[in-house]
Amino acid sequence: MKAALVAVASVAVAVGVMLVLLMVEWWSLESEDHSSKPVPEVVRHSPEQFEELSGRTAQDTLGSLGLVLSDRGCTVERHGPRSDGTASRLATFDRRFTARTRISASHRQELKDRVQAAWRQHSYWPEPSAWTPNGPDQGPDILSAETSEDIGVWVALSPETDGTLTLTMSVSDTHVAYAPEHARPLSPLRPDTEDTYWSH
Repeated sequence: MKAALVAVASVAVAVGVMLVLLMVEWWSLESEDHSSKPVPEVVRHSPEQFEELSGRTAQDTLGSLGLVLSDRGCTVERHGPRSDGTASRLATFDRRFTARTRISASHRQELKDRVQAAWRQHSYWPEPSAWTPNGPDQGPDILSAETSEDIGVWVALSPETDGTLTLTMSVSDTHVAYAPEHARPLSPLRPDTEDTYWSH
């Protein structure tokens, strides 16, 4: 009987020691300064890859509509410093396109429907509308989606006072290798092309 009690007491002591050691280890992990260990950065695309993918995205989105587009430029914004103070290797690239075709506002709903149909055809993931105007003169329609390569795309259809639409498209990626030499200033543009269908 005495031997059994001694064995039970020994097991209890052993379990107690293990619990204390686990608590000490947990406390040391919790108190460790993780800010000195930033999460590894993942460069998803090179600037050249983004250039190719953004061109393909523009073609997927508007290529079947027969509109004349202008490549207006590309912004490159470097991510902020990492938690350990080192400079980020990543940047957000945003390439802009605008339709040079003069588009009659009477085609507004058709344009929306055809853009969304093109995205479905190419297996893009559409996102909920950030803004849906109640009337044709209450602001732009903004449609957005994401490609299988994690490229973001949005199309804005903005009504103008002369009864036309301005179509602007943005194609962006937040995980491109930082390369400021690939930035191109955004140029202003006014539609200057007539189309037998879209302009009337």
